[in-house]
Amino acid sequence: MFKEIFRQKEMVGASALIHTPGEPSFPHGIFRVEKYWGEIEPGKTPYEVLESVNGYTNTGGALLLDLLIAAGGTAYNNANAYTGVGDDNTAYAAAQTDLQASTNKLRKAMDATFPSRSGQVVTFKSTYGTSDANWAWQEAAIFNASSGGTMLCRSVSSLGTKTSAGSWVLTYTLTVP
Repeated sequence: MFKEIFRQKEMVGASALIHTPGEPSFPHGIFRVEKYWGEIEPGKTPYEVLESVNGYTNTGGALLLDLLIAAGGTAYNNANAYTGVGDDNTAYAAAQTDLQASTNKLRKAMDATFPSRSGQVVTFKSTYGTSDANWAWQEAAIFNASSGGTMLCRSVSSLGTKTSAGSWVLTYTLTVP
């Protein structure tokens, strides 16, 4: 269904979604990784920025709908929301409930003031410092708990290999048309 509604286009080293006029819209999200040398300081510019699309999980979609109608569930707020990264490139499947990496995976709490909403866009953001997640980033996801909980979505894309020489910022934007 995802590929039926949107087509993917490569743009300057990043994947982007392009809505096809006349086709229905649905909420969609994009992961963005900003890579910095060393620790992040005010005014510092990333040396590389990559984006990847995601697929929503069955449990994540169901939870969003439950939260929409106040049927209960754990919200993706600053106290509960986490980004996660791992080194497994197993293809996305809607039935997945966690990152697929067996050992090299980490969930990171939100930066201060995130997630946030502006207009019809919700933004999740976590900073991975020089000592965090130093391995090949092959998958990224959004969760509502530091372990267990519900995985909202997962992306599978080669985002590069993070080392202790750098800090990376993982941002996820969810847009509701």
